[in-house]
Amino acid sequence: MASTATMQHRRPYSTIAVTDGSAESGSVISREQRRLERREAKKLREGKKLKRVKRKGGREKASTLSDPYVRLAFFAFGLFALVGYTIFRMMHRGEGTASVDSRDPFKAFEKKLQAKSGLSESKVKPGFLNKLRGGMKYVIPESMAKVGCKQDWYTELRREYDTDILPKDDERTLKWVDEERKRHGIYKQAPKAQTPYDINNCPEYPPEGYPMQWPVLEVLDNWSPDDPTPHHEIYQGWCIFDYRTEMEKANNYREAELPFIVRNDPAVARAAERWSRPEFMERLLMGDEDQMRRTEYSPNNHFMYWVDKRPRDQRRAAQKEIQRRKRAGEKVHNGFGRGDQVAMAEAMRHQDKINELKDLLEDAKEYLEDHSGDEDAEEEIRQIKKELNEEKQVDPNEHWQPPTENLRMTYLEWLEHANVTDDKLGPENPHWYFRLIGCGNMGSGTADGSCDKGSSEWLFDELTHFQPREGDERPFYLINPQKQQGIHCRFGMKGVIAENHFDLSRNAITLLYGQRRYILAHPNQCNNMNLLPRGHPSARHSAVDWSDPDLEDFPTFADAHVNEVVMQPGDVMYLPTNWFHYIISLELNFQCNTRSGGEKLYRKEINDCGF
Repeated sequence: MASTATMQHRRPYSTIAVTDGSAESGSVISREQRRLERREAKKLREGKKLKRVKRKGGREKASTLSDPYVRLAFFAFGLFALVGYTIFRMMHRGEGTASVDSRDPFKAFEKKLQAKSGLSESKVKPGFLNKLRGGMKYVIPESMAKVGCKQDWYTELRREYDTDILPKDDERTLKWVDEERKRHGIYKQAPKAQTPYDINNCPEYPPEGYPMQWPVLEVLDNWSPDDPTPHHEIYQGWCIFDYRTEMEKANNYREAELPFIVRNDPAVARAAERWSRPEFMERLLMGDEDQMRRTEYSPNNHFMYWVDKRPRDQRRAAQKEIQRRKRAGEKVHNGFGRGDQVAMAEAMRHQDKINELKDLLEDAKEYLEDHSGDEDAEEEIRQIKKELNEEKQVDPNEHWQPPTENLRMTYLEWLEHANVTDDKLGPENPHWYFRLIGCGNMGSGTADGSCDKGSSEWLFDELTHFQPREGDERPFYLINPQKQQGIHCRFGMKGVIAENHFDLSRNAITLLYGQRRYILAHPNQCNNMNLLPRGHPSARHSAVDWSDPDLEDFPTFADAHVNEVVMQPGDVMYLPTNWFHYIISLELNFQCNTRSGGEKLYRKEINDCGF
């Protein structure tokens, strides 16, 4: 009866009656009846779509995603990833803008749409999706991927001015530049300074004798360097080319390594128009980049470059004395002006003698190498060395003092000194020169601003015509972009004079605000310029005070020939290697320049006068 006892564990929905094993419980069910009842029970299950009850210990086959806790975990992970990605793009938006487009399908597709619709990227309205993929970052027109300022404060400043205050409009900008020239006054050639060529419509190629020059004393007599009041009749011999129509002419003069002026370049005019806005300059120089920048001080209106060659102990002693006097409440500076012309003349003669003996010694040594054992040559070398040592015992710069003092101050501090009324100006009053440096690829070889403390890398975004681009994108004003030594800006107050000198590289100079007068001379005038010689702290600069020339000590200066030009906002000057320039600030002004390699064309003239 054991088999019937197990029937108690059958399915509860079975209609089969079972016994408990006792005879009194009823009759035994036949096998056929049980089969029939099982079939009927199966049909009943299928009809009602009943679910089979799983036995304990059975294998779980349900999907993991059906678990609500698992689904919640996946949702939380996706939300976290989305938030993280959004924050990352917000913090890093716009970095490497030039190289992102090729890898970002969003940006590539957006550019295609812009090309079809005529919209620029700068006009796309910012939204959350744009911000999510980096679109919130304004792209400064013509900015470079690895050179320039990538900081948000500058990008936002440019976005505001480029889209709202001064949107790109070349017609408006060039009209503004033209009105600025008219406001300052039109300069024309003086009656005694006529040229066989029209400086405003020059020949296709440089004419013979270009640029025409006149006696320096005649030019200075017509307009004294100490007088910053504009004189509109000048001794101008340089050609002025219109960027829109005469760049082929300009290129012919540049290939001949001759100087000229370019006007009406829209890129230059746009920068000049921005820099004419005081509020823009204050935000540019005092906003999130409030830096103490290089500033030069002079007790008068003369500024002469110098390299301090005094022994270290003398330099330290001079600096300590200045600090002591400042602690005592005195207003003192370590700048002493250009120096006495008589003392400079004596220093020149002494240094010339030393340089002459050095050259003689070098020649004697070369001769002895070719004539080994020549007793006369050996004796000559001994005599030259003796004389050279005697000359070196005398220090002509013993009482030399720095003509200017190098300081650091903010733009607004400089402006407070520089932007004064005419009654506080004058040749014998203090003057201040403010400087900016955009390093670019200088210094460590990367555009990281390491060449100068507080470097202004945004200069490469402001002055796109000075960007170190290669190939077809190379700016006209840069001959060899790989040799560019940054962008240098000098802000001058009215009356500042930068002494006459030459540079060993070609120069492109742009004026963005105010006016500057340039008196210029061909390298063949070198011997008449009476330059401070090699070894002097201000070598390459003229010892002559052009405001009051001393013709007794420097008689050859009267033989020098020069010409002049007044630069106005939007002008660019091309100045070849080794050309002389003497600069007067006619009012508060902003000037920037860049160099791009040198040229050996005028090397002989410079060598002949000791360099």
